[in-house]
Amino acid sequence: MKPENAFALSGAALADAIDDAVRRLPSTLAHPLPNRLLLDCVARFAQWLEQGEAGQLLSPAQRDELLSYCSTDVLQLKLERELGDDAHRLRRIDYRQAQFEAWRPLGCVLHVMPSNAPLLPFLATLESLLAGNVNWVRPSSSDRLSAALLDRFAACDPSGLLRDYIVVWPLDSTDTLSLLPHVDGVSAWGGDAALDTLRRQLRPGCRWIPWGHKISLVYLTPAAVVADVDDTTASSATSAMLFDAIVDEVCRYDQGACSSPQLVLVDSDDPTWLQRCGQRLAQAFERRLPHWPSPSTDRGQAAEITRTIEVSRMRCAFENVQGQVWAGAGWRVIWEHTSALAASPLSRTLLLRPMPRDRLCQALLAWRGYLQTCGLACAPSEVASLSQLLLTAGIGRITPPGQLHQSYVGEPHDNERSLTRLARRVSVSLPQELVERRATLESEAPYQSPAAIDTPVLSKEQFGNATFNASARLFFRSGGSTGVPQLSAYSYRDYHRQMRAAADGLYAAGFDPHTDRVLNLLYAGNLYGGLLSSFVMLDKLDAVHFPMASPGKDQDQMVAEVIAGQQVNTLIGLPSTIYQLYRRAEARLRDYGGVRKVFLGGEHVTDAQRDFLASFGITSIRSAIYGSNDAGPLGHACSHGDDGVFHLLDDVQQLEIVCQDDDRPVAAGAVGRLLFTSLARQAQDLVRYDIGDLGRWMPGTCGCGLSSKRFQLLGRHGHLLRMASELVDTGKMLQRLAMPAQFELDIHQGVDRLTAYVDGDPAVARARLCEVETLAEILANGLGLVEVHYRDQAQFESHGHSGKATLVTDRRLKR
Repeated sequence: MKPENAFALSGAALADAIDDAVRRLPSTLAHPLPNRLLLDCVARFAQWLEQGEAGQLLSPAQRDELLSYCSTDVLQLKLERELGDDAHRLRRIDYRQAQFEAWRPLGCVLHVMPSNAPLLPFLATLESLLAGNVNWVRPSSSDRLSAALLDRFAACDPSGLLRDYIVVWPLDSTDTLSLLPHVDGVSAWGGDAALDTLRRQLRPGCRWIPWGHKISLVYLTPAAVVADVDDTTASSATSAMLFDAIVDEVCRYDQGACSSPQLVLVDSDDPTWLQRCGQRLAQAFERRLPHWPSPSTDRGQAAEITRTIEVSRMRCAFENVQGQVWAGAGWRVIWEHTSALAASPLSRTLLLRPMPRDRLCQALLAWRGYLQTCGLACAPSEVASLSQLLLTAGIGRITPPGQLHQSYVGEPHDNERSLTRLARRVSVSLPQELVERRATLESEAPYQSPAAIDTPVLSKEQFGNATFNASARLFFRSGGSTGVPQLSAYSYRDYHRQMRAAADGLYAAGFDPHTDRVLNLLYAGNLYGGLLSSFVMLDKLDAVHFPMASPGKDQDQMVAEVIAGQQVNTLIGLPSTIYQLYRRAEARLRDYGGVRKVFLGGEHVTDAQRDFLASFGITSIRSAIYGSNDAGPLGHACSHGDDGVFHLLDDVQQLEIVCQDDDRPVAAGAVGRLLFTSLARQAQDLVRYDIGDLGRWMPGTCGCGLSSKRFQLLGRHGHLLRMASELVDTGKMLQRLAMPAQFELDIHQGVDRLTAYVDGDPAVARARLCEVETLAEILANGLGLVEVHYRDQAQFESHGHSGKATLVTDRRLKR
């Protein structure tokens, strides 16, 4: 974190410390810092900031500023806006081409920090960590905060990896030069002379990232200002608020920030109007100054202010330039009626100039390299034209006059995206056969957060009672009792991240956007989520796509004609839907014989169904994506795996398999409950969610070449059973039946069949079962069958080991 006795390092001791730091660089860079680990540390650091201990290092204002920045949502959004979603993942830029791109860190970045911004070293380091860099920080000689703050931040990483990425070097300017031969980039803050001196010392190839002094201003048009100082109308009050806002931006940092206004330019050449603007600014200073602490001005600053005032007065007296100086205790407004611009001497000194809009580009030409922010006050009808004009003149940022210091997440700084200056854009182009079916070139599983391990398991019932946060925008129905639908919430960012992962999975499962023409039948009853999600997946794959929903009996021939007429060679849908389509339109589809791939939703397809579909020339039949409305996409098939075996979508999901009777991890090869933790779920927490499925880990590596873990689905547990890809609550069925019952599932006539054995009247039992909402919808849409038979309770099947009666027997898995 900090070389021992760093404040006293010099000579041989400094050389040894640098040698030690350089020696560690290769191994540190060889183990990239996962962004999820960094964001976990940020969350822990934010918790520390909210505790009393932080008050020993930080003022309340500093603590609040850090808290506003140290938010995982804020930093994730910054990453996405500046570098793109999942920026560090080496992924295809087009599923049709074997071309991959990603962002990678520069390597080791030296940060040379100023003395006038106490939190800047920490914030600059955190920003560079987002890009993945090793950071050598050289604070100013007066800075005793940054090392302590960064040390506390590094302590938030229990793995210790973060400490290797931060080194604080409190050196003087001369000794700092000893670091330059070893870094890949230098990010420096300061004036032109200091920056130029440092730049000349850089080795060839070292990226230079300067943050020099900038000039900001306010531009006013007559339409935005009421010039008559005697006007007491509401418009005048609004005008007073405008000038108060300008003065507040001047006083907020005493013009020490690059975004502080130094000039007020007025879209007029009328001296009377300019004079009245000066009077309004002077009145605003008198009104607002009591709200701000008195500034401290040293002798040099005071002398420069005096010189500027006197030179202005002399110019007005001897060069026949109209103007005036308004001054008070700690503030000044200097008006000269000329378009020639100058920099303010700062310390609450505003320069007022006429600047008709037709002179803007010419007047600002020499200042283009220094211009930053313009506070624009104009009529709504002028906004578009003046924004374009100011940007053309060299302004990089436009805000309201009272918001020059405010920024939004990911906003360009000094006309650039900060993170792109701290990163490299890399590419890989290889023969298609080397990277076939791979959407990314990741050789290791993503970082898995340990935070979920100690969290209690989330049940279906608890999920149904969960609350949504403010980012929730998209809601899917995922179950619930009659009249009380259970919803699953996503932000659009959640949804699109998960759909991109699912598109990667569909590509790995064998979908080829270069050749496949797909007809989408993935809709039935309340399964609208499947159709919407597959639509988005295929959109991301840039596929030729014919969404047809689920045809009724009278539409099968029409769908068959679309398949044949449009040369469709790939189908997506439920096993029962596709099987019934081929049964009902067998002659037309057998005559066409052009479909080669079928990607199924749901887990069960029988050997009889498979053989029947294969007789039409279909060569690939597999369940492509495993997921649910509540948890999102969870796994995907591949060309080397058996049915029911899935690769974990580990860029968006984390999986544990625990024992059926408790929450301990299962032994190798043992069957257990699947617990999913979503890594891409902003709108609703999904941590250790018991989805209701059983499975086991698959040993070894997969022949497809993907490094993601594999698991095998082995049925359901608990009180839910899956029928036609819907979840049916056995508890609700038993409650509605009000008689002893036992259930059996199998495949009959190409669809799921539920057989109920009841110790009671079968006719009454069937009528009551059909009142269960989910079951009724399955039957209404022709997606399943229900049969009811009498069986004495004493004859119910029992578990061979425990002797207990078996509630559900799933014979679909035994074929």
